[in-house]
Amino acid sequence: MNSFALGFLTLLVICLAVAVSLVVKKLSALRDPLQIWDALNNIGILPIRMRAWIFSTIVGFANPYSRSINFRITELRKGKACGVMKETKAISNPFRCVHAAALITFGETTGGLAIFTLLGKKDRAILTNISAEYIKVSRGLLTASSVVDPIKDRDIKELENTVLIKNAAFETVAKLTLTWRVDLKSE
Repeated sequence: MNSFALGFLTLLVICLAVAVSLVVKKLSALRDPLQIWDALNNIGILPIRMRAWIFSTIVGFANPYSRSINFRITELRKGKACGVMKETKAISNPFRCVHAAALITFGETTGGLAIFTLLGKKDRAILTNISAEYIKVSRGLLTASSVVDPIKDRDIKELENTVLIKNAAFETVAKLTLTWRVDLKSE
């Protein structure tokens, strides 16, 4: 490879990195995760996997602890979130399966996104309780999903949602129940 081609390739990589960095910073300033998800999915030149990576990176800026598990959100709609997480050495326990804390973080992140898609710009939600049931040993590729019914009662003070985490054989390995204290403002 000649020096011109190498220089051009280096410049292209730097420009792409700067563009992605600017997009991540701009999008991370938005409050609505669904708005960010839709904005990324409207960028047709980005491969789908890159969109999921960028979105998960943005979620990592909003919730830094979630960066420790290396997950990807694969679907986000009003009241629904799904994601994947692959077992790695970094999140494994001494028994060669995914550590309970990684499962909790994965479930909280996925369930939180499902809740936050239902909130208005001035609404707030904070997690007050997590209940986890570990059903099977968790190994390999894991999928988390959470579906939350639309909020009909604006006077509600507490919301609960369930997150199911399944393995590649579609067996439920963990079930989390998340309790959120919500402050819904009239808009």
